[in-house]
This record gives sequence, structure tokens and C-alpha cells, in this order.
Amino acid sequence: MKANRHAIHSLADAVVSLRLEDIPHDVLNLAKRCLIDVCGVTLAGANTESAKLLLQTAVATYGEGNCDIVGTPHRLNAPGAAFANGSAAHALDFDDNCYAGIVHASAVVFPAVLAMAQKHGASGADLLLGFIAGLEVEFAVAKALSNSIYDKGWWTTSALGAIGSAAGVAKVAGLEREKTTHALALATAGAGAIRAVRGTAAKHYYCGRASESGVTAAIAAIQGATGPANAFEDQSGIAQVLNGGTFDPGEIETLGVEFSISDPGVDLKKYPVCYASHASADAVKEIMDAEGFSASDVVAVTCTVPPVVTSNLTYPNPQTATEAQFSLHFAIAAIIEHGDIKLEHLTTEMLSSAPIKRLLPKIDVKVGDIPEPYRSSRLICPEWGYVELTTQAGDRKCSFVGSPLGSALRPMSDEVLQKKFNACAEYGNVNGSASVLYDKILNLELLTNTRELFS
Repeated sequence: MKANRHAIHSLADAVVSLRLEDIPHDVLNLAKRCLIDVCGVTLAGANTESAKLLLQTAVATYGEGNCDIVGTPHRLNAPGAAFANGSAAHALDFDDNCYAGIVHASAVVFPAVLAMAQKHGASGADLLLGFIAGLEVEFAVAKALSNSIYDKGWWTTSALGAIGSAAGVAKVAGLEREKTTHALALATAGAGAIRAVRGTAAKHYYCGRASESGVTAAIAAIQGATGPANAFEDQSGIAQVLNGGTFDPGEIETLGVEFSISDPGVDLKKYPVCYASHASADAVKEIMDAEGFSASDVVAVTCTVPPVVTSNLTYPNPQTATEAQFSLHFAIAAIIEHGDIKLEHLTTEMLSSAPIKRLLPKIDVKVGDIPEPYRSSRLICPEWGYVELTTQAGDRKCSFVGSPLGSALRPMSDEVLQKKFNACAEYGNVNGSASVLYDKILNLELLTNTRELFS
């Protein structure tokens, strides 16, 4: 990188130069799948207690405006809408994941670009382009920092999400290079949030805050506010302070040429729980379905997982629905008892039910290595799972899942995605208009005004 030219400049250049017609067709389709997914989980999330509380916070804090609060009749100004929708998008931990930084990118970027698009009455094409720009900037920064920033305890969804949302908002607003640079610099300078948020409403709150931060940073830049262009490289910058100096600017130079939404890809969830539990849950389901076992047959389950799984799933005996989303024990128990993990399973009544209480002590989780026969597989993600299940009859069955269904390596079909979308809409009490919204997203480039997206 040239002297006096910083990573922020490369990011800004990529954002400003990105054009919809230059984006490969498969990338556009992947982005629409992400939009379908995040719209669905936001509709469902809006009906949770956490999202309702944070919406009340937004109504009390921000001004009225013309930006939709998804799944509600409320409208707020752009920062308020980004905060409320960002909180709802992540309230059920049902939103997508990407291993570039281990981030929930869509839940942060989409509410931000939606808010700015509706503020200005921008088109669906503008929204789609801003969404892709925001995702790609967030993923590029994540790859430049490497996953070590996540391992150090920083919650990358928030820390890096604000940067992605600022990029997406700047694109939707049509900012030129200098103002885009300052929007990104302002967002980067305030990056941060810790992984200790798991299992609490703080996780939803900081997703919303990251989305709002991107909007506010862009608006501030429009008004003339400036930020540090060396926010990554400075001795007190994000790379040094948050990541011990690890930062590869080469990952940023390919922005707009290579697309992270395609490689490493985005993982869509089929269960409304932390993605770290999905591989092991699928492994148990494979055994139960293949052998025809019932819950009463199971006497013990041992899950061998990598360290990142146990660092995320910290509630062996969850007491609340939010804790259950970060409990491998609950995920396995739900699969054994119900054959699935559904939105309606995330209740205190379910947690206190006799079958779940009976199963939880039978589940053991330990950190270990991938068993030898599976190490050469190309379908292994960082949160794989190996399961040994023992029955009353003394049978011992094993299953290894390197990547769960829905992952970028094993993508769910369009039919399964639409089924998830419909289930989310039903959970959010949005039924009749769900199919209309689904079709609008599929044909987003034809939408002339994003204020009509949810109408």
C-alpha cells in the first residue's frame, strides 16, 4: 500500500466504484437469499420480548421518521430504525453467519441500508447494492484482521458490523470518496463489543447499536464530520488495540473483484440457536433418524467439539430461552425429544419440561480433535461436531458432521429457505403479506421505492 494511503482509502474506493452491473449473477442471487433470510428472522425477532423492550428504548430515544420498524406499525428516523431492526434481526439468533471474522453480517448491515434507503426513498436496486457493499467491506476487514480478533474475545458482529453498515449506508446515500472515507473512519474508530454478551439481551442490543452506528457515522460524514484515515494502522488503531497488530491489507485490495459472500460464503441457519451447536445437532439427528431411536432409548450422548464451540455454548443447564440458544445440551436434548429445534421450543415451559430435564444430564460435551477417518474431508467448518450416542440396549452409534445443512458448504435449497421464511413470518404474526414480501425481495431490482417493501 502506498505511503499516506491507508486501508480506509482502499475500502472507500471499493465502495464508491462498486456497480450492480459488475457484480456476478451468482453473487446477486446469494445476496437475495441473505435478504430473504434476514427479513424473515427480523419479522420473527420483532415478536420477542427482547426486541419489544429495545423497540421501546428506540421510540423513547429517537425521533419519528419514515423508516419501517419491521413487523410493527412503528416508523422512526434512520438511526432509530437501524437500531430497532438490528436488535430484532438478532433477537432469535436465527440470522446468518460467516466465517470471515465469525460475524452475523446481514443482521447489522441490512437494517442500516434499509433505513437509509427508506429515508431517501431509494430504489430496491440501491438497497441491494448497498447491502452487498456493506457485507463485502465487513468480510474484507474481518479477513484482514483474521479470526484471531474473535478468539481474543471481541464480538466481531458488533466491532466489525459498524464498519460494514457504514459502507452500505454510504453506498445507498451515494456519498463520494471523501465522505465515504470519513464515514468508514468514524465507524472504525468506535468499534468494539465483547463476546460475554452471549445469552443476554446485550447481544441483540449491540447488534442494533452496530447498525445504528453505521447510519450515524454516514450522516455525520455528510454533515462534514471527519474521522481518522489511519484508524487501522495507527499505533493506537483497531489492528493494534484489538488484535495485537495483526492486519493483512491485501485482503482489502480484492474488494469488488472477489466476493466473500461467495467464498467463504454465508451460512444460513435451520435452527434458531447459536451456529456452534448446529453440526452436533445434525449429527445426533442423523443417528436418531437412521436408527429409528426414540428419546427413551437414549442413555448417554458425548459430543466432541473444537474449542470455539465450548467458548460459545456456555449454558449446560439453561434457565431462560436466551441461555438455551447458547446451550449445546439443550440443542441435543431438543433434537432427541422433538427431532428438531423450532422457534416454539424456545420457551421457559420447554426448558422446565420433564423430557428436557431428564435428557440434559445425559449429555456430555468435551473438546477434542477431529477423528482420524474424517480429517481429509473438504466439508469441515470451524464448528464441526462428533457425536457418540449410547442406548438402553447397549448400542453405541457415532456420527461426524463437518458442516451442517444450511452452511455455505452444504447450502439449503430455495424451498427450505422459503419454508424457514414462512415459519418466521408466522411466528411474527405476519401471514397474508409474507408471500408478497418474498416475491418483492426476489425481484428487488424492480422495486422503485423501498418505502413500499413492507407495505
